[in-house]
Amino acid sequence: MIGHPLIFFFATFVISFLITPILGRISLGLGIIDHPSSRKFHLTSMPMMGGLAVAISFLIVLPAALGLGAYREFFGIILASLILMAFGFVDDMRGISPLVKLMGQGIGAVVLMMSGLMWRVTGVMAIDVLITFIWVCGIINAMNLLDNIDGLSSGTAATAAVFFYLIAVYFGADRFSFLAIIFAGACMGFLFHNFHPAGIFLGDAGSMFMGTMIAAFGMVLPRQGDTLTHLVSAVVVGLLILDTGLVSILRIANHRRLSHGGKDHTSHRLCALGLSVQLSVVVLFAANFFFGFCALLMLKIGAPKGLIIPLVLFVLGLMCVYLLKDTYDYSKESV
Repeated sequence: MIGHPLIFFFATFVISFLITPILGRISLGLGIIDHPSSRKFHLTSMPMMGGLAVAISFLIVLPAALGLGAYREFFGIILASLILMAFGFVDDMRGISPLVKLMGQGIGAVVLMMSGLMWRVTGVMAIDVLITFIWVCGIINAMNLLDNIDGLSSGTAATAAVFFYLIAVYFGADRFSFLAIIFAGACMGFLFHNFHPAGIFLGDAGSMFMGTMIAAFGMVLPRQGDTLTHLVSAVVVGLLILDTGLVSILRIANHRRLSHGGKDHTSHRLCALGLSVQLSVVVLFAANFFFGFCALLMLKIGAPKGLIIPLVLFVLGLMCVYLLKDTYDYSKESV
């Protein structure tokens, strides 16, 4: 490792910031454009190759920071993320079914497990493999679903990566801390072009790349039998879990398919309460920082007291679902 991690954070930020508009023009030239529809929140057509800017800037800076050996050490994370980006890119180009997406996510989970990353919660291989599949597929889909309003998905990924960086520093995992902060820089550079009013979107390629990275980060540090650090990883991505949980619960309660799609996410509901797009996203960014702070607090106070925090957050999440349940009228959507 050469230099301070913040140097590489800013390097990745600058590269991502500079190449994002270029990829936007390429996206327009190739016709890779997200058009408005009744189930989407944006009102104008948008280029959607922004995720490629995140991936390119990340892959440029990583070997400069950690050396070429970083590719071997983190090969599974990088390969799984690029595989999911490829699936997302095909989806952006011509569309793929939810089943095919799920197959791609399963492949990504297998790659991560083959590289040694998995949730070792119970010590029973079959159960831990199942938990790993649920975690990887769940976080990727949650990131994909969260990409529903300008800046939210990329900002959430950046915030989560910063907190995973701080947790890695806490555990003395220096090489992983570099990986996380470099990824955060790539997301932040893109965010400047993606915040409302956005000039470019991530596309499914970008959200699935980011989701795979975040899912992998959550499995790097927890150790077998260490309930606290497993829950710390889950708390860091609390907004992803909250938004997906809210949408899933309310769609099921209103007899809609989970894959139905629509303007019923947490961000949309805040806008329905009268908040602007920018303020809604800022509120959810604050929620990201709140979840991250809670994760660090759990590490600080340790078990068993730290285990109370996820329980409190779960109750708060249920309260949010209840308070926001009437901010969207499902009767206006076709079943």
